[in-house]
Amino acid sequence: LAEIEAAFNKKFGLKARINFAAGPDMNARAARLITEVKANRKSSSDFYLGSQSHFALLHKENALDIVNWSGIFPWVTKEMEIFPGQGVLVYTSPNGIIYNSNLIPKDKVPKGYADLVDPRLSPTWAGKLAIPLYVAWLAELSLAWGQEKVKDFARKVVALSGGRLRYSEEERIVSGEFPIMANIGGALKAMWTWQAKGAPLVAVPGLTPINTDYFQVGVPINSAHPNLAKLLVAFMAFKEPQAILQKYESRSSHLVGGTMMAKYLRETRVALQEPKDSIAYYLKSETAEGLKFKEELANILKQ
Repeated sequence: LAEIEAAFNKKFGLKARINFAAGPDMNARAARLITEVKANRKSSSDFYLGSQSHFALLHKENALDIVNWSGIFPWVTKEMEIFPGQGVLVYTSPNGIIYNSNLIPKDKVPKGYADLVDPRLSPTWAGKLAIPLYVAWLAELSLAWGQEKVKDFARKVVALSGGRLRYSEEERIVSGEFPIMANIGGALKAMWTWQAKGAPLVAVPGLTPINTDYFQVGVPINSAHPNLAKLLVAFMAFKEPQAILQKYESRSSHLVGGTMMAKYLRETRVALQEPKDSIAYYLKSETAEGLKFKEELANILKQ
């Protein structure tokens, strides 16, 4: 991360110090920011990094500074403002299935989520399928499938399951402990990271268009250094910081020319889920109906 600071200072002729500190996960960080705003305290961080789900929550609480990003910074496009006025896209993170290509025969490779429960293919991983610990990926499938189809799919996936994994545990697919995982956030990032090490990890889009997390950076309304924070947020849409993210994290924005993600989507012609669709979902997901659906899915996953 020191390279981000050096590139930032070089770009704008500054001598700014950027302190990066380990903190809680994005959900906890959002909750802390909201608490600080309501208490009229300065934010403990000058930036917030999160996906649409986190930005929807912060939007509801008016916790982020509203900035005309594309109007002020000419290299930032309107499309990069995933949540208009509230942040700039830093990296694009399609979800998907991951599998060990040494353990899944080519003629049995799933082409999407529906294939995971197809009786012609599912015996290949019956009792060995890893599924995420989380409800969110299933709940988000309702955007494409509707709630009843998702609940039916969830029951079938659980019946095939051999264990539960966190999204940071893809090495257990690489090791062969599990031959396949039903979903992982950042599926392409996982594939690129492990393939660079020679591992037989392959990612498959679960849907078309792909269900995608758009990670953005915004500035808290109570930031202690708002002007410098805004400049750094906009800076992340330049090629230099994108190259640094690629180098260390295998992450990048599909909207910055020349990035790994932009090249992949152009070459494969894979379509991403429209941000506005998932934003609309997240804005209503905390309603009584949305919470009831998540509770039903959580109960299915416990079976």
